[in-house]
This record gives sequence, structure tokens and C-alpha cells, in this order.
Amino acid sequence: MNKLGLILVGFLLSFSTMAAQPSSQELANSRTWQKLLHLPNGHSHSEITTPGFFLHDDGHKNPEAELTTTLEALKETPQLACRYPARAHWLAQQGAIKPLNLDACDELQKWLNGQSPNAVSVIFADGFLDNPASFYGHMLIRIDNDNADHPRQLLAQSFNFGARVPDDEDPVTYIVKGLFGGYQAAYSTSHFYRYDINYADAELRNLWSYRLATSEAQSRLLIWHLWELLQTDYTYFFTSRNCAYHMARALELVTDGELVSSRDPFVLPSDVIQRLNQAEINGAAAISQRQFIPSRLYQFQQRWQQLEAAEKQTVETWLAQPETADLSFLDEASAVRVSDVLTDFFTYRLSQTRDDEQQQERLQHSKSRLLRARMQQPMGLTHEWRMPQPSAPQSGQDPSLIRIGMQSLNAPGVDSSQQLTLRFRPTYYDVLQPQQGRLANATLTMGELEVGADDTELQLNSLWLLRLHTLNPSVSGLPGDGGASWGLQVGWQRDFLRQSEQRLSPVVSADYGKAYMLAEQWFNLSLRAELRNPTPELGAAIIAPQLEWIGDFPGARSQCRVRYEIDTTNRLNEPLFAGCEIAFHSAENQDIRIALQHQQNTVMQVAWSWYW
Repeated sequence: MNKLGLILVGFLLSFSTMAAQPSSQELANSRTWQKLLHLPNGHSHSEITTPGFFLHDDGHKNPEAELTTTLEALKETPQLACRYPARAHWLAQQGAIKPLNLDACDELQKWLNGQSPNAVSVIFADGFLDNPASFYGHMLIRIDNDNADHPRQLLAQSFNFGARVPDDEDPVTYIVKGLFGGYQAAYSTSHFYRYDINYADAELRNLWSYRLATSEAQSRLLIWHLWELLQTDYTYFFTSRNCAYHMARALELVTDGELVSSRDPFVLPSDVIQRLNQAEINGAAAISQRQFIPSRLYQFQQRWQQLEAAEKQTVETWLAQPETADLSFLDEASAVRVSDVLTDFFTYRLSQTRDDEQQQERLQHSKSRLLRARMQQPMGLTHEWRMPQPSAPQSGQDPSLIRIGMQSLNAPGVDSSQQLTLRFRPTYYDVLQPQQGRLANATLTMGELEVGADDTELQLNSLWLLRLHTLNPSVSGLPGDGGASWGLQVGWQRDFLRQSEQRLSPVVSADYGKAYMLAEQWFNLSLRAELRNPTPELGAAIIAPQLEWIGDFPGARSQCRVRYEIDTTNRLNEPLFAGCEIAFHSAENQDIRIALQHQQNTVMQVAWSWYW
């Protein structure tokens, strides 16, 4: 080939390379670059407000300027890739820079600790009613390695997101600041075993692991991006800009579409898990594998239910008389089952009683006796326990509610009246909804509003800032398994049942009791206290013993309550309250409710609910 031909071939090859490489503007406008900068769709500013995250002064609002500055900085100072490994990794994939060696990044390699992560899992922890920040569950992101020794990836690094809260913060201040942006929040990282101990063992919460269907390159891009986010800070809002929202924004780097919107007034961890299970990565399902990780308490409860009656008696005897109890009279198989259940019991009780030194000492002593007794049994004997899984978080109904109904009020000596009612609830669920994907036999709602309209006026019937209730039943009856039932309601309510004038009043009510299961039905005995504005017909404080029943039927769930109210000022005319409500689960995200309540007056309501 002559010289002119060589020049022509070289020119064509150069032109081909230039044509294949995207321009700076194309790179800056690409979805991946904008996700690396956390620029939401249709927005001109990044949701990251930490100035140090951007290399250009206008980088938070000018993605092309940030791209140009990043390219120049990486070419001049290659070690900057240690601070921005995701940017460097992606830009090298696009041919904008030469591939950079991240092995020279000391902090990053120390964090990896010799591991070669090639996958990512999202971890969901069940709701935890002892901590307001965990009412709706919690999310983590775990960095997985398919060659890890332990299937639970206990040594894997994980990312958490949470508010920076002082250790001595009281619950009321915590809730108020959390709702109105009074805290700063940030990402943090630690080995997964720390979170496993905290959630599954200490707080006794079930965990769910969702492996993302990402390629190895996508997994690394997401991992490096999460590393970059460790240098960012955020204003924390309990119901919206929380762990679920910001982790969803990070995950959008690899999903085909959006998981959350900046316009969402409420973003809950369970919402993101539902959306992630409906999302796609590379045109296929975003989740490739699901794993249930039972808490110590759940594992104990399931194993307890598989014991024979005599074996349960042996467990109870051991706990009641640890100094004299032994396993020698049992056959080998029974001894293994009893020792397994006792081991689970001691493990979860030691977690529950960490602040009680005397209890810890007694439990450790009993556990040591159990281990000695177990060592006297033949080695290698095990029992194959069944571990049924509860319904997964993504199987629950959608969290927001609109309910349209007709209410009829009958009062002595007065013509009956009717009104059309409309109820709106942004979040989350009540006890009559299907139990899948929720804390069983519990109510957890915020911001629940009902208005009523008749021929003459539109009025506010109720506004509940918070409604919490859980039966918290025991499966075994042993210490630490379940406990007291309790509830709390805070808001405003119009009193249709006890007064001739239905006044709207602020209300705080709480109840405390014990729940029991009899013949597959739930019964709850409790003491209820109520504080409200006093009127000529009703005092400010009401105390009432209460009996509650909850029952399940094919396609329906019902609740009835009876209580005898004691007015501390003796103004109440009729102290006996009785009420029942049934929900017919007519469709996946719909139900029909019928409620009847009677005290001094009688109220009946029929309503249709839509969950979205």
C-alpha cells in the first residue's frame, strides 16, 4: 500500500473512533451521568447540597460544566479517581478517559479488605414499633461476593442511611424534629454482621434480602457510587427524605426507570421494596433472588410450634428449675429438638436483657448448663426444622387510602341524619386490611383525615396525626415472647356517640393490656384512658376496661370492641360502648367496610376503600 493509502486508512480509522465516542454534551445529558449527580428527571438542581461533592462551582445545576471539570481533573490528577471511582469507572467505559487503576486507592482497598464484590443486595428490616424512626421498616444496601464463605454474607460491607440524633434525645423531640427537618443525615458503612446483630438479634426483626439483577460492571458502578456518597450530607425528613428515598435514588443508577419522585409526600421502605420488585434492570426483572433471614425470636417461635407437648413441658421445666433439669430422660432426637429451642430462647433473651446484669448472669448460667447437657449427647445429631416464611414486604397493599362512605346517625329524640363521608390516609395500614407484608394484628397510620357532608354543611369529622396499635401476642407464653398489647391515638375527633352536640375536640387516648389466641381468634383485654376537651355532657378524662375481638373469615376480617367507660366527673349518660366493623377484601387494593357503633347514639357506616 502506498503512502497516500496509509494516510487515508489512518484518517478513516480516526474518524470512525471520533464518531463512536459520544460528545461531552451527550455524556452530560445521559441518564447515567445525571444519576451520578443525583439530578431528578425534570429538575435543574441536584438533590445533593454538599458543596464538596461537586468539582465545579455550578456542578449542582450544570451537569456539562461538572463533566468537563471532572474530565480535566481526572486527566491532571488521576488519583482523584479514588474519591470519585464511579465517575472515573463510567467515563472510562465511555472512552472519555483511559481506565484508571483503583488498586492504588488505599482507603478504598482497606474498606474492601481484600474482597472482590460482584453483586449488590437490598436488605429490608421489618417495622419496629419501639422506635419511631423504624415504624415503617428500614433499608440497607449490602455489597455481595458470590464466593463468600457464609450465605448471609456476614463479612460483606453494607451501606446505611440515617439521621444524626443525639444519644439523649427524648421521643417527642425526636418525632417533631424528624417530621420537620430538624436533623442532618448521611450514609455510613459497616460490615453486615453488625446490622444483622442489631436488627435480627437485638431488635428481633425479620430481614429480607433482595439480590439485584445487575451485571458485574453495573454492580461495581453502584458500589463505587455509594462510596462517593459517603461524603454527602442531607436534611432528614422522617416521612419523605429518609433512608428509603435516598437509597432509592442511588439504586436508580442501575434500574431502567425511576423508583421515587421528588413530588412523593411519603416514601416508605416498604414502598421502595414494592417498586423495586416491579422494576427492571436491562429489560428484565430487577430482583434476581430473594432470601428470608429470620430473627432469633421468629426462629424460636417456629421451632417451638414444632415440638411435641412433652418436649414443650421439658423446655418449661428447664427454665423454671434450671438447677435440676436435664435431658438424659429424653430420646436422642427429642434431646436435640429441646436443646435447639432452648438455645434459641437463651439467645433472644440475652439480647433483650442486655441492661440487666443479674438476669444476664442467670441466663448465661442456664445456657452453660444446657451446653454441658448437649455435649453429653451423641455428636453429629441434628434436626431438620421447617422454617415457613411470613408474607414478604412487597406483598402488602399499597399504603395510601381513599374511602368514600355513607354514615347514618341515630340519637334519642332526634330524627336520624345522614352524611356522605370521605376519608384520606397517606399512610400506612390498619388491622382490618389483609395481613400480608405487614406487622400482624397491628394498626399504623399517620395523617388520617375524614370529612363529612350533608344537605347543609361540610365538616371535619376527624384528623388523626398518629394511630398505633399492636396485639403483640405470645406464641409460647415464655418470657420475652410477645408481651403487652398497647395502642396510642393523637388527633382531633367529632364525638358522634356520646353527646347530643357533636363537637370536634382534641383527643389523646392510650390502651395497655394482654392479647390471647383462642380457637384461631384473637382476644385482647386492656385498660383504656382518654383525654379530651370537657363539655357539659362529657368530662376531660375517661377510663375504661375494654375487650377486643379480631377474627378472620374467607375474604374478610372483622373487629369488635366492648368497653365500660368511667367519666371521672360523672357527666357521661351512657357508659357502655359496643362496636363492630368488618372489611370485605373485594379486590387486591380495594375493600368494602361496614361498621356499627352504639353508646348514647348509634352510628352506622358503609364505605368503599381504594388503596394506592
